[in-house]
Amino acid sequence: MDPTGGGAAVVALPAATGRGGSPSGEGERADPYPRRSRRRARRGFLGGALVRCCLYLGPLSVAVAAAPSLSVVAWQVPAVMLLLGWSAAQGLTSMGVVAARRNGPEAAARLVGSGFAAVTGLWCALVWIAPDSLLGPSRGLAAAVGALGLITLGSVTCALVSRSEGVISLWFVPCWLLALFTTAGNAGVPWAATPVDALLPAAIVAVAVRAFRPAVLARPGPGRLTGSDRRRGLSYVVIGASQAVCVMLLWRTGPAVTPLPAALPLLIAVPVLETLISWHTYRIEAALDSASDSAEFGRHLRNVTAITLAGLLPPLAAGAGLAVAAYRLPELRDGVLALAAGTLLGGVFAVTFLLAARCRTGIAASLAAVPPLAAAIIALAPDSPAPASLALSSLMPASAGPLPAAVAVLAAAHLAGLLIVALTAADLRRTP
Repeated sequence: MDPTGGGAAVVALPAATGRGGSPSGEGERADPYPRRSRRRARRGFLGGALVRCCLYLGPLSVAVAAAPSLSVVAWQVPAVMLLLGWSAAQGLTSMGVVAARRNGPEAAARLVGSGFAAVTGLWCALVWIAPDSLLGPSRGLAAAVGALGLITLGSVTCALVSRSEGVISLWFVPCWLLALFTTAGNAGVPWAATPVDALLPAAIVAVAVRAFRPAVLARPGPGRLTGSDRRRGLSYVVIGASQAVCVMLLWRTGPAVTPLPAALPLLIAVPVLETLISWHTYRIEAALDSASDSAEFGRHLRNVTAITLAGLLPPLAAGAGLAVAAYRLPELRDGVLALAAGTLLGGVFAVTFLLAARCRTGIAASLAAVPPLAAAIIALAPDSPAPASLALSSLMPASAGPLPAAVAVLAAAHLAGLLIVALTAADLRRTP
């Protein structure tokens, strides 16, 4: 199969007696230590998932360290920055992986760098024309906050496509320390008095210089993205935009005191999501390399899908249980509903990324777009809620706000995603 085809071609399974892909059993030596090889591969994908989770702590630490500045600007500034940055990160990661496979990590880093440079230019143009009421007291501070946030997301994206996650994670350690100092300073610890506002931009720029170094020092070969690559990247842009909108909706409609009930499940979902998708992809690839015929591969794929579905069910069950608990605990309703919405949103993220990893990017983009579109419909017609939200909304008083409808829509999207994942058990295509 063409490795750049994104799984568009059906893989011909080994048809004869050799199980490792050699039809006749000749020309390829059998591994004398198969169990040891499997253990090394298992440690490889688990270690990669752990390193990526450490990399994702970088933007989180930057957000924590920049909390004083974020509290000064208008809420639209981080919201639009997240929308632009997360959408660009998803789309450029998809296309950057293809560019790295064809022309090396230097070409991928240059693609990501040019993409985020364009997004940063768009952000500066938006700040230039936006009214002061949407930016806060300082237009320059709003521009700097958004630009540094985009640079941070661009550095993470470049690390992913150039396979330098471990190195860039280490370069984010100063940001982790600044986040620790900020948290300790807010708690009143005297030794935590550190000029974070001056040190954080320098730390972000240092990470960006190291992340984009391959794009500057090396000269990548010529390469073009195909129409299929661009369409797949556009699907990931839709996925990223939908996810960013969902996060912003939970942030704005959740409890006014703290967004932690909605954010905590998403933070927990990141390592679980990475591990589950890595394990699923690893097992499918292992089956494609070892199955002797289509029947054996089909059995293996159905078993892997069943285990994956079992791993995706807990967010749905927990979200439904929390929604019922919110009905039983009216004094804690907002916090429990926000926790339920965050749990269900983490499950929708997992289903969406799993479908995208299984080469179902169009379906994944459509599923990811359902919650934001449903929220827009409910906002435009608040007196006529969507049918999926009638059952839960009828149990809550009108003062509960949009959270009951959000929980119902996310639960419906999660359930639909589980059904779609179950149907992909008949898919015999290799993941890219």
